Amino acid sequence: MARPLPGVLFGGKSNEYAVSLLSAASVLSVLRSEGVPHHALWMDRDGRLFLCAGDPVAACAAGVDPSPVAPADFTRGGVLLRDGRGFLPLSGVLPVVHGGTTEDGRLQGMLDLLGLPYAGSGAEACAVTMNKALCKTVLSCAGIPVAGGFALAVGDASDAIQRVEETLAYPVFVKPARSGSSIGAGIARDRAELLARTSEAAATDPLVLFEPYIAGREIEVGVLADEAGRLFASPPGELFFDAGFYDYETKYGAGADIRVPADLPAALSGRLRELALAAFDALGCRHFARVDFFVSRDGNVVLNEVNALPGLTDKSMFPRLAAAAGVPFSDLVRRLVAFAIEGTP
Repeated sequence: MARPLPGVLFGGKSNEYAVSLLSAASVLSVLRSEGVPHHALWMDRDGRLFLCAGDPVAACAAGVDPSPVAPADFTRGGVLLRDGRGFLPLSGVLPVVHGGTTEDGRLQGMLDLLGLPYAGSGAEACAVTMNKALCKTVLSCAGIPVAGGFALAVGDASDAIQRVEETLAYPVFVKPARSGSSIGAGIARDRAELLARTSEAAATDPLVLFEPYIAGREIEVGVLADEAGRLFASPPGELFFDAGFYDYETKYGAGADIRVPADLPAALSGRLRELALAAFDALGCRHFARVDFFVSRDGNVVLNEVNALPGLTDKSMFPRLAAAAGVPFSDLVRRLVAFAIEGTP
């Protein structure tokens, strides 16, 4: 039998499929350059699993599907290659995935049932962090400041307008409750825009989150476990961009100016790091996460979102936050692989 190796899983049935390929290109490039043995496991847009042939880095970096060598299925202890190719044992799984069924806990629950260790948060934490409305409820109960607003199951966008206008003042921020990368999100400054933004968000997820628009600095903090399993928070980083908010095009197109560490008073920086660790703990996250905040002009802090499987692309904030904490990207990838093999740090 072949020696068990970690499997790097990427792609998947998600509207963030392309982002996953970009993250995978970064991770696989490090593993290849450092000679770390691994299996590349690609999941297509329909959720079908394949073992990849050769080096899929160039394909992922270009945003195109890699070349599969064999269709496969997860099974206890590894993957079963179809067409009579046999069983491929895995020492663990590193999910380099974003959004959809790969980040909402369903993938993690399947791996738990199959007894396969993996890096990142478990099924429960992934399910809660992926549902932004539920996440805010949990964090609020833990005493962590979050934005106001509410979530509605939207059938017809016009049905939500009266409730929103009775509760929130314009501008309103509208986003799918269970999606990422700012897909389907936008600012509504009047009723016409509210109708449009609600329809766009509902096309991604019928559960739509309506929040007061917060004008403030966008600050992010990374949480990571060290080799002994001790959690620490990175120095905060700040995003600068020209768009009205940090949308998909800004994240993965022209990009934003990222400053790490952010220019913040020491006391405020310390509070953000404390809140990031508190949120990580309250949600039951594991191994690593990125915690996003708004900081108003008067210094008030509001936690915006928690991402249990943050991006690992060359434009992503989390690798930069880890580097500022003394963990360069190559070391970060090796640590994530170790988490995948061990299951828990």
